[in-house]
Amino acid sequence: MNKASLKVYGDEAFVADVRDGLPSEPEHSWQKGDVRPDGRVRIDAGFYVDLGQDANPVALMRHLRAWLHECESRGITFDMPPLAAELRIAVTDVGPDDALDFSIADLTLFVNMGITLSITG
Repeated sequence: MNKASLKVYGDEAFVADVRDGLPSEPEHSWQKGDVRPDGRVRIDAGFYVDLGQDANPVALMRHLRAWLHECESRGITFDMPPLAAELRIAVTDVGPDDALDFSIADLTLFVNMGITLSITG
């Protein structure tokens, strides 16, 4: 199953403001000072939002685009120095005729919203 999620972290006040305006609730969140599973202490606040999963990469991209455009229409941006956002896409079910295509508009949206991209296979 192909999966997309967004990790947002940084200053507690900015993270809280962004989280409040999202079109969906975060799956997991943490506060500065919380202990991570590996025993280290978190130096920032943050959250993960599940953006969808689908065996079909085209359907996953459609869902991802809709979610990001909803954020954009709400005025949500992650392009602020005390924030960082990483779009994580895990591709596992891709056949020889499947493709995970990003348009120039997609990439421009990522840049304008301050989102970095991480794709794993």
